[in-house]
Amino acid sequence: MNMYIKNLVAFFSLCFLISCTDNLNFDEINLNVDPILTAPLIYFELNQDDFYNSTTGTEIPMITDTSDFRVFKSSSIRNDVFKAVFDFEIENRFDRSFEINIIFYDGNDNITRTIPSFTIVPQDLNYVASESIEIEASPIFLTSRKVSVEVKLNPSATQIDPNIYQIIKFKSTGTFHLSI
Repeated sequence: MNMYIKNLVAFFSLCFLISCTDNLNFDEINLNVDPILTAPLIYFELNQDDFYNSTTGTEIPMITDTSDFRVFKSSSIRNDVFKAVFDFEIENRFDRSFEINIIFYDGNDNITRTIPSFTIVPQDLNYVASESIEIEASPIFLTSRKVSVEVKLNPSATQIDPNIYQIIKFKSTGTFHLSI
């Protein structure tokens, strides 16, 4: 019996060793191996207290925040990027609509790019938008060093009630396509 198993193993091994194969030609494969860098860009949560001045009892119509945009400080990214894609997700739990503006600035506070405004209707919990920038068509974008976000509370007949908890959540990512 032991001799039978040895012969069977030898037979199958021989079959595998002399089986038919084609030569592989890797020159015919068209692979796109350009690297992609994805990073979080902006994240914030604002509640009704952020839009309400308790001292005066009035609404604050707009909140603006400017932060550093350091992606293009690296010369290797700045020299190799050919496309930037920004993805935005917004959750509006307010009974009010908002307008959001995003503006990029260079180191001297000159505007390098403005993302078209987003208008988010009341109770829109799944607002999604995307903006693509082709660097060849807009090379000044590479000088961007700051990003500003303006959140405008659109006018309404009713004022914000500071006793009712509401929130607007904003998150975004940047995907940078690099050539090698």
